[in-house]
Amino acid sequence: MKLRKDSIKNILIIRRNNIGDMICAIPMFRTLRKAFSDARITVLAEESNAGIIERASFIDETIVFKKSQGLFGNKYLGYHKLLKQTGISFDLVITAKAGFSSMLALISLISGARLRMGCVPDTWHPLKYCYNLPVKGCSRWRSLHQVDGLMEFIKTLGIETIVNDMSIDITPDSKDRAGIFLNKHGLRNNTVVFNISNNKPENTWPVEKFKETAGLISRDHDAAFIISSSPGDREKAVGLSKGIANAYYYETRTVMDFAALVAESDMLLCGEGGAMHVGSGVKTPTISLWGKLRPVKWTPYGEKQIVLKKSEHVDSISAEDVLEVIRENNLLK
Repeated sequence: MKLRKDSIKNILIIRRNNIGDMICAIPMFRTLRKAFSDARITVLAEESNAGIIERASFIDETIVFKKSQGLFGNKYLGYHKLLKQTGISFDLVITAKAGFSSMLALISLISGARLRMGCVPDTWHPLKYCYNLPVKGCSRWRSLHQVDGLMEFIKTLGIETIVNDMSIDITPDSKDRAGIFLNKHGLRNNTVVFNISNNKPENTWPVEKFKETAGLISRDHDAAFIISSSPGDREKAVGLSKGIANAYYYETRTVMDFAALVAESDMLLCGEGGAMHVGSGVKTPTISLWGKLRPVKWTPYGEKQIVLKKSEHVDSISAEDVLEVIRENNLLK
């Protein structure tokens, strides 16, 4: 399909779910920005992932759907009200998923957009008729990484110039906050961020192993350690920072604060999840610790984004295993 670009003034892109989902969609956003340079681009996000594109240069507006906005327990009524409140008449809606989703199909219809683009299933489904720009055969992208699958999906619009850039646009206030913290403690080289939190038990590495890893790293390198966590793990993170030489706790109030910190550091060590995608998005070498292996589409994307896995639980990974990866890949000076 090929669109007349001059007829597209307002574009809505729907990207749901988590931090990693939004980061993996950034190259697609940048590609659409280049292809439709005169159009206004709005992203419909969720509370869980909207912070990644806060004030991003490649979009014009972010609409955030909150679970509490579902009317009478019906999320679709909530989406309808939220989109209506924008007062925007969308020319094109794109459901950013390289596969069929009945929920996205319905939201695209609710948007009232003149043109509705999304993947349709290989077999019959009544909601495929929500789209008047259906993308068929999406199952062929199932084995691709999320970034690559979305790029193949968007190419069906006739876009020829791809912008393969997953860089997160870090907000100035988060960048300044991280800079002040690093300068205060004189942190310059070999700064390692430990993110100890994970929402999956099988990917949650014991705090004691982070401590042991810091000790091993310090034998080989003049390193400093910054401990970060989710609010629920704050006490553990503070305790860990006190138990490691040359370590500091950094409270990340938002995902953008975390991104700014990682961007100014030399390495990130974390469990599989959103944190590792942040590492990819700011191009900081990252070691992600994996328990149960997920499909290739969700591995970290880019150079020096390293997956470390031994069994079905990260507890099987030792501090020595991490140190070996650091040495093999020359991650620290």
